[in-house]
Amino acid sequence: MSDSFLVHVAAAEQISPNLRRVTLTGDSLRTWETTGQPDEFVHVHIPDADPVPGWEDDHDIARHYTIRRWNPEVPSVEIDVVTHGHGRGATWARDAQPGDAVAISDAHGYYKAPDGSARRLLLADATGLPAVARILEEASPEEHFDVIVELITADDAIALPSPASVSVEWKVSGNGRGPSALLSCMERLPVPDGDTYVWLACESAESRKARGFVRREWTRHHTLYRIVGYWHVDQEEQMRKWNALTPEQQARYMEIWDESRPDEINWLELEPYLQELGL
Repeated sequence: MSDSFLVHVAAAEQISPNLRRVTLTGDSLRTWETTGQPDEFVHVHIPDADPVPGWEDDHDIARHYTIRRWNPEVPSVEIDVVTHGHGRGATWARDAQPGDAVAISDAHGYYKAPDGSARRLLLADATGLPAVARILEEASPEEHFDVIVELITADDAIALPSPASVSVEWKVSGNGRGPSALLSCMERLPVPDGDTYVWLACESAESRKARGFVRREWTRHHTLYRIVGYWHVDQEEQMRKWNALTPEQQARYMEIWDESRPDEINWLELEPYLQELGL
């Protein structure tokens, strides 16, 4: 039995030079459930021109995207896709036409600011911008956000309406086209107040650098930060290294990642193990 939800493209529009919004709809979404978390994501399974049976559950053809907006009345979901490059996801979004079939997974999310905290620090590259936009759109008037977003070009800056108080800094850097500036931005910031919730989403290697920095310089309880690696700048090389591990090494990785623990607690143990493996 499939765990995916078959949907089709209802519309696609370019909202900035490198960001394209694709609206997906279908009767299957009537049983799809949102997590309610503003950075929730799904895996979008993108079939080949001549799909093989079972493609809707084939993880190798799936790409991870944030739900920018969920409309239960239609029902439909909107996803904003970074379209620079020639990967499966970027190519699909650029070429998407009404009626094209894809499948999406159940939703999962990471953003969870603790009760009693009103200050937020959001940092992201272009792939995290859709989540930033939704976080701000769904915020409360009592919240205050400092936001730093790393763009591909200055023209990729989009409106970020919010009922909250928001300060935004745009940077043109990183995103696979040069060194990321996110860590250097963090290094020049004052240490966030003790109740500030820090959320960061970007390229995987950069997210690990940021996590190390937070633990060394911005010491805080694990409930006050969430750092997510959305993509790999060297995906093929990372997969080659993973496939070269012994079964015992891969099993040890799976043992460390305990779904019953908070992810940031898992990373405390996983990071040194990945470094030991050269990953």
